[in-house]
Amino acid sequence: MEIEKLKQILFNVNHLCSHISCSRTQIKKIDFGEHKQIYTDIERLLTIYVCSLLDELVVFEKFVHKQDNFYLSDTLYVIVPLIDYLKQFDSLKVKRNKLLAHLNRDQSKTFNPWWKALDGKRFSTTIQEDRMLFSTIKCIHDIFKKRFAKELKEVLEEFNKEIDIYEKKIMEMPSVDTYKDIAPTIEEVQNRMKERDFTFTILSRM
Repeated sequence: MEIEKLKQILFNVNHLCSHISCSRTQIKKIDFGEHKQIYTDIERLLTIYVCSLLDELVVFEKFVHKQDNFYLSDTLYVIVPLIDYLKQFDSLKVKRNKLLAHLNRDQSKTFNPWWKALDGKRFSTTIQEDRMLFSTIKCIHDIFKKRFAKELKEVLEEFNKEIDIYEKKIMEMPSVDTYKDIAPTIEEVQNRMKERDFTFTILSRM
């Protein structure tokens, strides 16, 4: 078994499922009436996470098919019905692609409005249905955590160390004089606006 590839999959599945769970829990604390935009943005982020999870589960499925390993194939066999249930909500990937990632554009960059692309697709339309969708993701997460506890622990320790080193490096980077950094760009844009008789001002220093 290609253990490193398995660990990479486990890391991604765990990361996505954990963030889905946390976002799902936290969004319940937001007053939709007072913070509509924040609520909507978290909902959209959840859509991206769920689609990324579905993509990663495809990676897992292809990985399993290349391995001669009953433990892996048994795991896939059990979670396939859960994956198939998630796939029934075919609005998710259309929403991710046409509304969030590539607004109103298809693969050829042709204008394809999201409201038309989503017409006829399945959404979770009730609280109970929404709850079952996320419960399904929790089931997938639980199966991975229990079936691959040792491998997941190892990869989390390994990758979290690398992430800590990267974050420390970023935090120690020297500060940048933001305005000085962008000043040549502002000057160039303002000169071009004058050349073309634009009558308004942008990018003025705050």
